[in-house]
Amino acid sequence: MPNKPDPLRAPDFDALKLRAYNLRWATVDDGVIPLTAADPDLAISQEVIEAIQNYVAIPHLSYGPPLGLPAFRRAVAQHFSHEKNADVAEERVLATNSAANAIALVASHLLRPGDEVVIQDPVDFLIAESARRAGATLRLWATDNGRFTLDGLREAVTERTRMVSVCHPHNPLGTLWSSTEVAAIAAFASERGIALLSDEVWSDVLLDHATITSFARHADMACAPWVIYGLSKGYGLAGLRIGAVIAPTGKDAAEFATAQGFEHTIEGAATLSQIAATAALERGEPWRSAFLQRCTSQRDLAVLRLRALPGIAIQYVPQATFVLFADVRKTGLDQDQIADELLKHAKVRVVPGNPRWFGPGAAGHIRLSLATTSEVLDEALTRIAQAWPVITG
Repeated sequence: MPNKPDPLRAPDFDALKLRAYNLRWATVDDGVIPLTAADPDLAISQEVIEAIQNYVAIPHLSYGPPLGLPAFRRAVAQHFSHEKNADVAEERVLATNSAANAIALVASHLLRPGDEVVIQDPVDFLIAESARRAGATLRLWATDNGRFTLDGLREAVTERTRMVSVCHPHNPLGTLWSSTEVAAIAAFASERGIALLSDEVWSDVLLDHATITSFARHADMACAPWVIYGLSKGYGLAGLRIGAVIAPTGKDAAEFATAQGFEHTIEGAATLSQIAATAALERGEPWRSAFLQRCTSQRDLAVLRLRALPGIAIQYVPQATFVLFADVRKTGLDQDQIADELLKHAKVRVVPGNPRWFGPGAAGHIRLSLATTSEVLDEALTRIAQAWPVITG
């Protein structure tokens, strides 16, 4: 039988040089490879392209319903029910202008100035930034041998804690909690009357055929989690800025929408973005399956080649995400020096693990995004290996 065509089409790098911002191709000098912000280089699925074309073929771009198109809300609910071990009713789902905006909106909804929020350290800067914008103070949840444990959470929480804000799967470590761990963390927070906000924007990027249990599964708890979802990572739709909030109940969703201005068009998501996202969720599984295979092979290649370089340690292979967090402390250089030297000598740009991006727990690490072609990643790793003696010598 003939082989099935590969749904992952080659990127148009000329287009990326014009369109890919946020530390990526449009922001670096010619000849530099940006393994930086977590936005795939790969072309989006044909199903998404066709859905956008079919929608704009009818020349009306009208306002949609304030909480989101019914088809989008239903698609997200079904996706979580089928893929993330969480029975989600569509009335719990609201469409938002990106997952990043959703995190900030929920934080502002649940917090008051002076409230204490526990966040993981390290973790993506958006978690901390959203809490700070709500006027909260931060407490850090440290890792235990590279994992965030319930014991560590107990140590971080105080009587003043009002929310625990997590990233699941975790960026930048690539760790993934088991269903038992998710239940235990959710129960711990609920029993103490502490709100829990789970950023699950990476929940579609699972490697080695891993499965995930969303915190949205535990909507029956007295203090149930709020979950954030987006399609920038698992389906490559970053530029459409489409995300979703999954509230504990439909009533919570409606109250949140009213409080945050969805009913007055202050907040909401573009209808075209929702059309594209619905197509991705309903018909884009062949693309995502091929994408996950690519991410897994890219991870394996990067781990193998970086571990061969003196001074680099990768203690844990990521279970999820398409980023790799490499420990460079044994080089004797800090993370910013390594990043600067890689840009200078290898013409490869990476993200240094400093407080600006990930918090103090990221010190001594660099993050590399691997969601590009095998040719580009191979070239970047070759450049790093060739420059490494100069950088560390």
